[in-house]
Amino acid sequence: MLYFQCIGYIKSLKKGAPFFESSPMLDDISNLKSWAKVSGGLIRLFDGEVLNKKPVVQHFVFGEIFKATWESSGSEKVAPSSVFHGVHGVDAVAPSSHETQDQQAMSPTKAPWAK
Repeated sequence: MLYFQCIGYIKSLKKGAPFFESSPMLDDISNLKSWAKVSGGLIRLFDGEVLNKKPVVQHFVFGEIFKATWESSGSEKVAPSSVFHGVHGVDAVAPSSHETQDQQAMSPTKAPWAK
């Protein structure tokens, strides 16, 4: 039932678009041989993508129930310079002595469409 509701929802949002393009995962599921495989796969997917995730909270309002009792360390956070070595637009940093010559000679890879 849930599978058909998902298909109905996608069809109501993306009218005129081919189903295999607008929802490739649901289209792949429709090619399975039995409903037991469909059901089992959806349950495993839900389990992995929803139940086994660790929640991250942003913009949480602290108050009487959840009190914010920590203090700022006051130290400035600085990114490691080796991460930005050789990247354009960032101040270049001399390579450390433990880097090999191959690592020093590597340049950033450009995307095929970049000029």
